[in-house]
Amino acid sequence: MKKLLNYLNSSIKKRRQYFRQEEYQIAKLNMRILEKLCLATVILLVLFLFLTPFIIKGWKASPQHMIFLPVSLLFYLVTFLYKKKGFNNPKCIAALCILFESILFVFIILIDVFSDKAEPSCFMPMLCVALPALFIFPLTLSLGLIGFFEIIYIITVLLYKDPTIGQYDVFCAIVSFGFSAVVAIIIIHLRIREYQIRIKFKDLSTRDALLPSIYNKQGCQSQMQKYLEINPSSVNCSMLFLDLDDFKRINDTLGHYNGDIVLRCIGEVLNSIFRSNDIIGRFGGDEFIVLVKDLIDENVLVEKCILISERFREKSEERIGVKVSCSIGVVIVDDKVTDFDSLFRQADNALYEAKSSGKDKSAIRYYNDVKGKIISNNK
Repeated sequence: MKKLLNYLNSSIKKRRQYFRQEEYQIAKLNMRILEKLCLATVILLVLFLFLTPFIIKGWKASPQHMIFLPVSLLFYLVTFLYKKKGFNNPKCIAALCILFESILFVFIILIDVFSDKAEPSCFMPMLCVALPALFIFPLTLSLGLIGFFEIIYIITVLLYKDPTIGQYDVFCAIVSFGFSAVVAIIIIHLRIREYQIRIKFKDLSTRDALLPSIYNKQGCQSQMQKYLEINPSSVNCSMLFLDLDDFKRINDTLGHYNGDIVLRCIGEVLNSIFRSNDIIGRFGGDEFIVLVKDLIDENVLVEKCILISERFREKSEERIGVKVSCSIGVVIVDDKVTDFDSLFRQADNALYEAKSSGKDKSAIRYYNDVKGKIISNNK
């Protein structure tokens, strides 16, 4: 029982995450489906009205059939114009999809129940099973909408249809709802699974091949740009740009295998010192970059630079028998307007300033300052 509850809670969390994070993508896909479905409904109705008299002798279109066609055409035009105008509000698109489903249900109920009271229904069960596979809705909304119109359908069948025929229609309605629930659960499960696989591969593509716990150049640049664009009017953060001292000599004398160990050492150190929501990446061969969110305290940053260097020397000596140092350029953005390119350029200048002062040094400056404060990491 506990395992079942954990599974259900996990499933609910995954669905919520999917609909929250993919809101605009879902709306875009629903809009595309809606437009095509509206057009398909119009085409099918025209074919139905044209071909049925040749297939069923004596059949005549009911008023419900005749009204359904212009209403479907009108809804298609509304959908087409909405999409052409470039509107993409998820709530509006969801409302349009719900309205379309409601129109379908209303006319199908009118056709199945009132066209011929002595004939069994044929469209309602098919509609109930098909709809969950079309639009991307939360299960509660999808099944709630189908269940609501199923109840209306059953009531109208019991009130207006021949009881002998009606009992079969009610049975088919109940069975079709069961099938629609199964279809809805399977479809949403497959969509969430596909979403998770896509996210996993997307995440892997932004991670460093040697150090999967941190971002690669493209990944960290993308994440930093997103963070800086959240508050374009002003931002509080700090950027650290690190370069390993004499890394080429380590590769040349100790080999690339030991060079990779050194790179893993600095990756582990950075992960241990900074928070999980800070952005850490490998920007080049032996260059690393960190964006520390909401941290502008110079004293704290000085302590972090010293701590990075101390732990890195200890780890490298422990792993390869050689103490390796690093140079660090730091830029503090204190309630300023900035972008990634400007911030990175200044961090790069600060790193150059640190390396020019000797090995195992840090240069800390405020955003737009020409010169920074040099500190020794080896204390």
